[in-house]
Amino acid sequence: MDRRRFIVAMPAIGFLGSKPGRLSVSEQDVVSGRSLVVEEIGVQLYTLRALLSEDVDGTLAQVAEIGYQTVEFAGLYGLSPREMRRILDAVGLRAVSSHAGVSDIRGDWASFLEGAQELGQDFVFVPSIPESERTPEGLRKLAEDFNRAGEMAGSAGLHFGYHNHAWEFAALPDGTIMMDLLLERTEPRLVDWQMDIFWVVDGGGDPMAYLESQAGRVTSVHVKDRTLDGRMVDVGKGVIDFARILPRAEELGMLHVFVEHDTPDAPIESVRYSFNALSALKL
Repeated sequence: MDRRRFIVAMPAIGFLGSKPGRLSVSEQDVVSGRSLVVEEIGVQLYTLRALLSEDVDGTLAQVAEIGYQTVEFAGLYGLSPREMRRILDAVGLRAVSSHAGVSDIRGDWASFLEGAQELGQDFVFVPSIPESERTPEGLRKLAEDFNRAGEMAGSAGLHFGYHNHAWEFAALPDGTIMMDLLLERTEPRLVDWQMDIFWVVDGGGDPMAYLESQAGRVTSVHVKDRTLDGRMVDVGKGVIDFARILPRAEELGMLHVFVEHDTPDAPIESVRYSFNALSALKL
């Protein structure tokens, strides 16, 4: 594991916990108030999937040219982790995270984690749950699988977690919010939360309230904006107050910000606009 490159920037010293590879910055970094996260904006490559399916090298070169330093994968487009790592190194990008399906954590999870190590990642997140398991019984069983997956990931020097959409903020018949049930049934030391801020808002949740109640657990966020009528847009074209949310998220343990847009008309221009909008925030 000596080849692994771990994150060293985390202002929220009080919420470090005992997760593998998590180190704190100095007290001076905290006092200075400089934003370590937004200086290293990442992108979820799902946004660029159409372009990547045609030209991995060229698309990643454009991502680096925009100014991104980190990426999060949602598939490797037929390449092996070693092959993808060579391309990333060549253009100056670093893979810190990827998405993995429920089938991955229930299958050959050890092999998936080995690939994540080879890419140089620190995190793996499950981005979705099958509709058939969005029941009290299904979520309780899934929580057990998540705890097991998190235990294995931790042993491999990786963080494991879950990425939300909107449906998790609906209530079960007994009134329990599904996201709350999943958080309660999973171990904070084993299962992080990758908060997709757009989907929290779209589902009727309050990002700030959840950041406070889950302090130290939200280690990365997805940022895409939302109009008043619910349309997904690039960061800066909607009404979500990222200038308020992101600094508090960082104080409470957020390590990474990943730009994303599920259905952009012009993918490269979308991630460029969002990068510039985030870079211009006075945090």
